[in-house]
Amino acid sequence: MLNVSLKDKVVIVTGAAQGIGRAIALKMAEAECKGLLINDLKIDAHAKSLKKEAEAYGTEVLLVQGDMSEEEDVKRLIDSAVQKWGRLDVMVNNAGIAKANDLFKTTGDDWDLVIRVNMRSAFLGMKYASEYMKDHGGGSIVNMASIAGITGGNTSPDYGASKAGIIALTKYGARFLAKYKIRVNALAPGTINTEMIERNFSKLTEEEKRKRLSDIPMGRIGSPEEVANAALFFASDLSSFITGDSLMITGGRNT
Repeated sequence: MLNVSLKDKVVIVTGAAQGIGRAIALKMAEAECKGLLINDLKIDAHAKSLKKEAEAYGTEVLLVQGDMSEEEDVKRLIDSAVQKWGRLDVMVNNAGIAKANDLFKTTGDDWDLVIRVNMRSAFLGMKYASEYMKDHGGGSIVNMASIAGITGGNTSPDYGASKAGIIALTKYGARFLAKYKIRVNALAPGTINTEMIERNFSKLTEEEKRKRLSDIPMGRIGSPEEVANAALFFASDLSSFITGDSLMITGGRNT
């Protein structure tokens, strides 16, 4: 049986306390990574609970609070991993937000916040992780995009735009960093069973909910673990000849 292992590797997952980030962090621990740095805006009960679950796999875990749209926080995050474990192999830029506003309700401040948190954090995470990786044998960077970055999405104008920017950033990073043996890929989930989706769905009518599900050929919402499986693939050597890709995890939905 094939065993996907991250043994001896050090992984950072940002925005990891809940949702997809939490599932990714646990998947990395399950794959026996040497060290796992879990980041979130707040180190609360969710983050502490995640740390215990990850440690149950035998992985060393470090919790680091930080705003990934702030340059100094990102530098501190990278330094924390390297100081503790002496290396960094995988950077998962998962931190992000979404607001359910239409074009008319979205303010300039709303736009600036979503673009800053989603795009700027991915850029800074990629920049500073790769600055370390290029001098230490390479690595893998995984950015969290979305089907909204391909289709424009239904959530809000700023969210889809930010995720489209992450896809472009991923392609640029893949070309620029290939010579340093650094792979850069993106995940583009569709409708996944997270608290964010629950909040957004709570605002829909039953007819709108049925329409959303009917747009998914597989006829169901995805699970965070299914996204985490794809993240593990990109983190592992199984994807050693893949870079610049955006993998859609959508149940067949492409519109």
